[in-house]
Amino acid sequence: MSTPGFRSFSPALQRFFIATVINMIGSAMLFGFVLIYFNEVRHISLSQSGLAVGSMSFTMVVCTPMAGFLSDHFGARRILACGCLMSIVAGSLYIAVTTFPAALGVSVLLGLGNAMWFPSQQALLALIVKPEERPALSAFQRAALNLGAALGGVLGGFLVRANTLTSFRWLFGVNVGTYLVFLAVLPGLPHGRVERHAGAPRHGFREVLRDRFFVRLLLNDVAIALGFGFLFAFMPAYASRIGIDKATIGVLFMFGAVSVVFTQIPTLKWVRGRDRMVSLALMNGWFVIAFALMNLTPYTAVWIAIGAIAIAQVLGGFGEALLGVVRIPLTSDLAPPQLLGRYYGLAAMVFQGCMGLANTLGGVVMQHSVRLVWLVPLAASLLGVIGSLSLRRHIPHRIALSA
Repeated sequence: MSTPGFRSFSPALQRFFIATVINMIGSAMLFGFVLIYFNEVRHISLSQSGLAVGSMSFTMVVCTPMAGFLSDHFGARRILACGCLMSIVAGSLYIAVTTFPAALGVSVLLGLGNAMWFPSQQALLALIVKPEERPALSAFQRAALNLGAALGGVLGGFLVRANTLTSFRWLFGVNVGTYLVFLAVLPGLPHGRVERHAGAPRHGFREVLRDRFFVRLLLNDVAIALGFGFLFAFMPAYASRIGIDKATIGVLFMFGAVSVVFTQIPTLKWVRGRDRMVSLALMNGWFVIAFALMNLTPYTAVWIAIGAIAIAQVLGGFGEALLGVVRIPLTSDLAPPQLLGRYYGLAAMVFQGCMGLANTLGGVVMQHSVRLVWLVPLAASLLGVIGSLSLRRHIPHRIALSA
């Protein structure tokens, strides 16, 4: 079976991929440097800054299940547009932050926007293509996300290299502009609403939680999400603390994203017909090696630490390429169409909760000792390898192999 190319998708999806690249440029700029903004520009303590950034993810923990319900009930495209509008409002308010309560408030507001964004976007994409097309769609989406992240990391590092309030004003302005571009392409996509017939049984979260394999999979996602949170979201603040300049941090952020862009489609070909849970174990294995390298960086010269972080980012990128073609399509293969939003809502809840925990826990630990920061994700990734392999005997036979 040949691998679909970019032109094999509809014009609406092609525009969606381009808008995803643009939007991710702004998101990567914001998420990569907002902890530095709170701490070094607004002079909020590191632990409070970490809590403020983490509160966005904690808000998503609470709100993504409800957002998944709204997506199933009102249509995925409509809820995605609402989330986009809320993110625009939140992004515009970052420049007004001067205190910890304000930082907390704007992060919570952005968390509400993202809570509506993530499950509805994944449900919409899963509903508008055939099941056998989902791995390829997910691969191109992850490639678009990471291309945007690579460009955003470099551009963000360039914009804020002076570490001034003015430089961050430019960063926040670009972020808002990229959301406007994404919002403009949504009307061209299908509504993503599953029609319900009179007399049909009502479905809810109870049916989702009866899926025992999915619940076990969510528990295993904790290890994956902690790895992503530490390696990608928390890395800029850690690199700044050990003396790496902002422009170099932007380039380092780019390494992981670029590795996904170049390996995502080859990974799609490589996993086809392979055991999905073995692939997830391999993904966690890449993170184990990455965090082993990160644990060496507090003891080395800065230039050696830069090299180690770059290699760790590339290894994390290899792991994310597997995530895009294995883990994300697995959710849509498990979920009935009328419950896609709820399935993705719970998956996003776990993932974002652990991303927030990584920022918060990382900030608290680093305030006491930079040498202990990377032990936590190293242990989590080791457990992820074990957990993924243990799930091999529980996965339904019909979806055990990648399509």
